Amino acid sequence: MGEFLVHHIRFFDFVPQAVQCLAYQGTCTRLAVSRTDGSIEIWNVDEDWFQEKVIVPSNDNGSIEAMVWCGQRLFSAGLDGSLTEYDLARLIPKYIRSSIGGAIWCLACDSSQSQIATGTEEGLVVIFNITEEGPVYEKTFDRQEGRILSIAWHKDKDIIVTGGIDNIRLWKVKSGRTIQRLTLGRQEQNKETLVWSIAITEDLTIVSGDSRGKTSFWNGNQGTLIKAFQSHKADVLAVCVNKEGTRVFSSGIDPSLVEFEFSSSQVDSDWRMWVPSSTRCQHTHDVRALTFAGESLVSGGVDCSIIFNQIDRSKGSKYWRRLPLIPHKQLVHTSKDSDLVLLQYSDYLELWKLGESTKLTGEHAELLPLRQRPVKLLMLKSKSDRHIVCCAISNTGSHVVYSDSETVYLYEIDISQDDGIPLVGVNRIKFKDHEIQPAHLMTFDPVRQRLILACQNGCIQLINTEDKPSLCHTFQSAITSIHTDVDHSHCLMCVSTNGKYLATAGLQRNIHIYNMKKNKFVCSLPQYPHQATAMAINPTTMDLVVAFADQRIYEYNIVKRSYTEWSKRFNESLPHQWLRRHSKINTISFLDEDSDKIVLQDDQMIGIIDKTQPFPGKNVKLFKKFMREDQESDKKEKSQHCFHLCQKYKHVLYAGTLKDNWLVVVECPPLKMAEKLPPSLRQKKFGT
Repeated sequence: MGEFLVHHIRFFDFVPQAVQCLAYQGTCTRLAVSRTDGSIEIWNVDEDWFQEKVIVPSNDNGSIEAMVWCGQRLFSAGLDGSLTEYDLARLIPKYIRSSIGGAIWCLACDSSQSQIATGTEEGLVVIFNITEEGPVYEKTFDRQEGRILSIAWHKDKDIIVTGGIDNIRLWKVKSGRTIQRLTLGRQEQNKETLVWSIAITEDLTIVSGDSRGKTSFWNGNQGTLIKAFQSHKADVLAVCVNKEGTRVFSSGIDPSLVEFEFSSSQVDSDWRMWVPSSTRCQHTHDVRALTFAGESLVSGGVDCSIIFNQIDRSKGSKYWRRLPLIPHKQLVHTSKDSDLVLLQYSDYLELWKLGESTKLTGEHAELLPLRQRPVKLLMLKSKSDRHIVCCAISNTGSHVVYSDSETVYLYEIDISQDDGIPLVGVNRIKFKDHEIQPAHLMTFDPVRQRLILACQNGCIQLINTEDKPSLCHTFQSAITSIHTDVDHSHCLMCVSTNGKYLATAGLQRNIHIYNMKKNKFVCSLPQYPHQATAMAINPTTMDLVVAFADQRIYEYNIVKRSYTEWSKRFNESLPHQWLRRHSKINTISFLDEDSDKIVLQDDQMIGIIDKTQPFPGKNVKLFKKFMREDQESDKKEKSQHCFHLCQKYKHVLYAGTLKDNWLVVVECPPLKMAEKLPPSLRQKKFGT
């Protein structure tokens, strides 16, 4: 495997955001997750829970309190009183409508996916029709006293159920009037009972979760309470019902996930009732949202984790998994020639000069003494505190660029020394060409220092950064002329070290290669049935290496326009343990001195695949569950095949190569992230 010198970076102050809302779309198997900073993540469930998109908010002013899918269209609402539909290709708001009734607390969609109901601060239920021109106001129900905190729309009947302060109401959609009012009791005379969440089954059984910590079941036809359970020690913030209406889950400030089943009291009895059946304790802080994604229950909350439980019909089956906290989108960029690191935060960038050591050799895992510590050279705030979508730094470190949802900003960086103290000059370079579009991805041509943008509209723009910045060439999407209704946005982009080839990957599982010297399209890779998660071009052979969501890695010869023989044999011999992995590969890079070594990184490990070594057997164990292994036998086993994996780091944000055999590893330790979480509900435990 060889020896590497590592810049181990822990000064990236990455702060994960709490989960606010969850919404699942069954047709396209997409899970939408909103965070407290207003961002929305789109997860592809079919690709083993792969985070394929992030909708970045323009600023911190708006909060998302509710989210719902209507067909394959995504809507959200918040305390600013706006109902927003999103353009899932351009990743920006498409239509924004006022609620008429003030802040919006909740949303619901009807079974035909043609109408949306909003519950507002002023006690109004407002109905919108979903049209091609966006949401259109239809009607407003009678005003009720107090805000509407939760809402549900019955699957078949013309009924909407709302939860508010001390009451639950059933509404007739056609007339907009209340047909049933259910009153909740109070634990204290002067303390209101808030119905935070509500759900409804096909037989009109209403399930509510309230501020008393109770999960209640109501007969919606008769307006009576069936049963109330003191299921939690604090507010129940979320309840959800499975498709069959036989299982209910609830959770909240008390993060225990409580399951209720509609079952018979005796084996041969027809009499059925709701009973608590199990409790899961997986979250550490408040759970704010629950939803079903197929046969899986998904939960999220203040601890920032998204957890899915496989709800199996067989008793005793409790398989669950925590999805990665680290975003798949790259937040760290390096400048190979100048040893600079660019760190992306929500509304500013940090530029750091890496440290220097007095030694360049040492024992395995030895900490080398520093001659110069890492230095923060620059903090660049975004314009008007807008959220940054993407950024990049040139190989020489002379240019830094970022894009928000509206504009691309390019800066020239001048770094000099004065008695060992770095002096940094920053000069913004304005584009005179108004055709330059906001970008989802960006990078620099390492030879001619041209800026390359993957724009919101699906095209690729090449921009000259020397003298007067201007648009040099535009590559239109290779499939635009054939398909006009598909998502042309790009999720990956990489450039060869000689500046000749540009490769892009889209969310339609297409990978295209362009010749930047001749400004023409070269070819497309054979369409693979899974999404690409990372890719890079070998600096020596100019072969494109692509990692996919199913954990397979392919090498494509651009000149011959076919997969290499090594690639075919490598994928035939991949170990079963590797293919069973859940973490997706985030980055691929190469060593300048030895391009036969492919460096991989995901959130849990750093790996090197050595093409000169033999392939492993299918039953080889690549990952060690316990650290107390005999080191000599471990080294012997590793030397027998091409996989070399390091599990020393946790929550790896980035791992990439620099010149002279250096690696940059950016890590966010779990304890560091846990320290930034608010206090959780204090619960009495044995021995405390």
